[in-house]
Amino acid sequence: MTLMLLYAAVFIAALVAAEALLRGYFRSSERHKAVNYRLSLLEGSENHRETYHEMLKTRGADKDWRSQPLMQRLRQYYVQSGIKFDAKRFALYGAAGAIGAWLGIQFFVPSILVRIPLFLAVCLLVPTVIVWRLRARRIHKFAEKLPEALDVANRSLAAGHPLPAAISLVAREMPDPIGTEFGLLSDEMTYGVTLDDALMNLNYRVGVEDLNLLAISLSVQAGTGGNLVEILQNLSKTLRDRFMLKAKVKAISAEGRITAIFMSIYPFLLYGMIKALSPTYFDPLWNSGYGTIIVTGLLVVMAIGDVILYKMVHFEY
Repeated sequence: MTLMLLYAAVFIAALVAAEALLRGYFRSSERHKAVNYRLSLLEGSENHRETYHEMLKTRGADKDWRSQPLMQRLRQYYVQSGIKFDAKRFALYGAAGAIGAWLGIQFFVPSILVRIPLFLAVCLLVPTVIVWRLRARRIHKFAEKLPEALDVANRSLAAGHPLPAAISLVAREMPDPIGTEFGLLSDEMTYGVTLDDALMNLNYRVGVEDLNLLAISLSVQAGTGGNLVEILQNLSKTLRDRFMLKAKVKAISAEGRITAIFMSIYPFLLYGMIKALSPTYFDPLWNSGYGTIIVTGLLVVMAIGDVILYKMVHFEY
């Protein structure tokens, strides 16, 4: 018994020592880590203009997407998602995802007439949903940190610095996505882009509605004058109050959103469970010759119901 207690004490001591060493290592590495992605690139490059163009290229924002009518919305959504473009990685993930989707559809759907359209729909919808979710997450993170970024700029302006220096301070002190986006804003102003155009480009790259208020405030102040510190203070308070209101509405509607998600995926989960437990259960449906028509009609009705559920639990406020 005494020997077991001794072993336990030695094990606990070793565990605590390992945890302390790992914690100290990660803290020291975090202290030396750049605050955001832009600063990490600038550490390894002396040519700021080249780094600026390289960042736009990896985001897919190196061309004027607003001049392309057909691809305008899709390219804008992709840019706002913050994904770094890598052709090899995209090709690898696309091939692996297509093979996995085809194997899954081949197992659950025996009819070849349904497999091909369903496979094409999955290959189109899954990347779209991934980009849409990444975009929504990035916009939420940006909107959450925007009042804090305005406070940082306010303190710089109150100390007597000009507006470009305040924007540059935000780029150095704030993490992603705020830091990188304001860094690109500072680079554009450095390379001769006007403040209004730079703010418009920022809004297109990010997609946060609150940036319209910032652009209007700075544009009006530049044209008519006024106390910029007070304007940004009021704007920061307004944005923070709006974000709190959104959080309250999201908490109140959480039950409805979870119910809508469960009702949307439940038929597919039930079909998959029955197919796994009894693979021949749906064979009479497919062999009847009406399986494709019935499944197509059900999917259309479910899509209409999902749109209605989405409108019920997502509303403007």
